[in-house]
Amino acid sequence: MEIEVKLYGQLRRYRPEGVAGAPHQPFAWQSAEGDTAVALAHELGIPDGLVNAVAVNGTAVDLTAPLHPGDKVSLFPPSAGGDI
Repeated sequence: MEIEVKLYGQLRRYRPEGVAGAPHQPFAWQSAEGDTAVALAHELGIPDGLVNAVAVNGTAVDLTAPLHPGDKVSLFPPSAGGDI
């Protein structure tokens, strides 16, 4: 199945080589029906623990939610704090 993937922050370095577009742009990805965000992260070579949040079609979902054809998947790394 084809999905659209957008990587944020430090996850952008895991954008597959040869995929057209800038690192901050979404890209098409072929994934197995019913894959999860965790499976997607593994397919992209993202180490365990680097995906902290996922949004599918603009809605926050659990990392283990199944993906469906045409989904727009955003993967987010852990956020870093700053000075107040």
